[in-house]
Amino acid sequence: MRLSQAPMWVGCVVSLMADIETKIQQIATVLGQLEDTQVPRNIRNSVKDAVDKWLLNESKDMDVRLGMTASMLDEIFNDANLPIHYGPLCLQIQTTLEILLNEVRRG
Repeated sequence: MRLSQAPMWVGCVVSLMADIETKIQQIATVLGQLEDTQVPRNIRNSVKDAVDKWLLNESKDMDVRLGMTASMLDEIFNDANLPIHYGPLCLQIQTTLEILLNEVRRG
């Protein structure tokens, strides 16, 4: 089947995945805010692992990338050493990742 003969939904799926990749890049940028010296080193390392090993790792399935990153952010949020002003940021990103995960599963 040539692209011009592809079903209409194929374009929607490609568009959805491109949109999700854009949002993932934005999330990675926002998570970069946790590279602050006020944040303990173990938390900075966990955030870096979440971004590098899972969120931006295109060799993994999209749902695994989003789910594992959300799970790691949950652990980071529950760390008693996380500065209080970064807690809401972690929760917002975790919520966004879960919304994206639901979109991927529906798409």
